[in-house]
Amino acid sequence: MYMRVLTLLLALAVAPTVSFADMAQHTEVCVAESEQDIAALFDRWNESLKTGDPYKVVANYASKSVLLATVSSKPRFTVEEKADYFQHFLENQPVGRIDSRTIELDCNLAIDEGLYSFTFQKTGVTVKARYSFTYKWDGVKWLITSHHSSKLPAEQAPTEEPVHAVARHSEVCVAASEKEIEALLDRWMESLQSGNAHKVMTHYAARSVLLPLSSTKPRLTLDDKEDYFRHFLKDRPLVHVHSRTIELDCNMAIDEGLYTFTFQRTGNIVNARYNIVYKWDGLQWLITSDHSSIYPQ
Repeated sequence: MYMRVLTLLLALAVAPTVSFADMAQHTEVCVAESEQDIAALFDRWNESLKTGDPYKVVANYASKSVLLATVSSKPRFTVEEKADYFQHFLENQPVGRIDSRTIELDCNLAIDEGLYSFTFQKTGVTVKARYSFTYKWDGVKWLITSHHSSKLPAEQAPTEEPVHAVARHSEVCVAASEKEIEALLDRWMESLQSGNAHKVMTHYAARSVLLPLSSTKPRLTLDDKEDYFRHFLKDRPLVHVHSRTIELDCNMAIDEGLYTFTFQRTGNIVNARYNIVYKWDGLQWLITSDHSSIYPQ
């Protein structure tokens, strides 16, 4: 790991909460990390599983963090809630392995997402799942601020080659309010109602990852995503958000929680969890990571 110095510079702009047109800006010095450094954070988490101690696992998470666990529909916010989940999860002695991943590096934030497998040594069972880890540098170490894990949908999953982003070591940060970030999901939901997959795609960055509700295949290119939504929109989905947590950071925001899809063509109703990461590209907020999963049973 590099020697880390985190220095907060003077704010360049004015009010803390403004409209998109008048966004405040400040400059932040960003920690320099490699993809290997971020990949090693999963190894650290995986080693803590082997201890069998839920509190050693939870030590990898920031005090303000969200766990959307593989086999629980309940979002876990507190240390005790996360420890309760891992207390049961660790009983079968899980060992994790990354099958494919994408790593994105940003200013004091990093996202590691893809497909992983758990082999439970007590039972001999191996389970494949999708994952999204968001890490944040707290001035001393990297901690998990968001962890969304979900079982693979029924279809067979092809292996994807990882796509990597480049770390940026200093940048001017824009300020946005929680309501402005909430509005981004509202716009995405409106684009679903249009039935036009191309309109949905305007919300995604060119380099972004979609781990969709009903497909095991990570969608990395815009064409892959548009192909998914072209089929998904045939059932005319409507979305209702039930609960959410929003985290704001330097040119990045995370919106995650629980929502329901009502498919008007079939009448099916699906309860799901979501984790969406937005990034400011200099002109607009775009989705760089979208992980959606059906409630565990």
